[in-house]
Amino acid sequence: MAIIYTPSFQNQSINDNIGEKMNTSGWLLKGGEAKTSVFHLGRYCSEWKASTYSYGEPSFHIVLSGECWLDLFNQQPRIKLEKGDILFFFNNFPFFLASSPDKSLDDLPRKQMTKIEDSSSESTDLLCGFIQPRSIASQLLFALLPDIFVIKQKDDVSNKIHTLFELIMTEVNASTDENNCIIAHLTDAILHYVISESSSLYDIDVNLLNAANDEVLAKLIIAITDNPQYSWSLDDMARFTYMSRSTFIRRILKATSYTPNLVLRKLRIYVSLNLLRRGIKNEDIYSRVGYESLSGFYQAFKRVMGTSPGDYLSSCK
Repeated sequence: MAIIYTPSFQNQSINDNIGEKMNTSGWLLKGGEAKTSVFHLGRYCSEWKASTYSYGEPSFHIVLSGECWLDLFNQQPRIKLEKGDILFFFNNFPFFLASSPDKSLDDLPRKQMTKIEDSSSESTDLLCGFIQPRSIASQLLFALLPDIFVIKQKDDVSNKIHTLFELIMTEVNASTDENNCIIAHLTDAILHYVISESSSLYDIDVNLLNAANDEVLAKLIIAITDNPQYSWSLDDMARFTYMSRSTFIRRILKATSYTPNLVLRKLRIYVSLNLLRRGIKNEDIYSRVGYESLSGFYQAFKRVMGTSPGDYLSSCK
């Protein structure tokens, strides 16, 4: 079963070896920008499937009424989403929202949304949109966040998020010419509150985020998280930044307080956490994050996280 970050994991804390805990929302507001844009607002009826994955951008999805199921790369079981549930993809990740918990995606048709005109118990109303990280700082933060983040209506999270959902429902029902603009501002607010809530769910390494002050290094970190399976030798990393080895080592130590090898190890383990949470087995992970053996992956994971992959997953349940 795939394990997704939700507020039910509030007691979980990534090992202190990761770095100092911080308020990521405040960091985002101070050091970078991220905006949302409304893409779809409407209703699906009967059997259907839908996805924004092909657009290649981080996205959000809010269930306004009814229910649907989140399919992650055909992994089972699908995750049920109900009215008030909020789904964020901080990185573009293949998925479908579907009308069925188990029917094959091949048998479900893609449909156009229809207008929300009245209440209906036989439909699913969705608000979907994209998240644009508009600076290198916000791109770096999104690269370090979990791929998928779900807030369930029933979860004990900030009342502000639930209040914003109710305001969105008011605007959806108002049907005025200005409501889409207001809804976009509300989804912006939800984004920042979600990132704020994230500070109590997991720790983002403040030292790695400090690399945002050095754009070349920030781009390197983003490239490594996108391609962790690559060898990324010291020469490779220095070449990517157009620096000599000595200059690169000095710059990355100044920016993060970490050696290049430690930065690489931490980033690979960050990526492996996303794979583990999606239910992918260790045997299928280690080569995807750049390790030549399962034992090498285990050793690196324990050095960064202070625990084994199995014990880490147990702490998430």
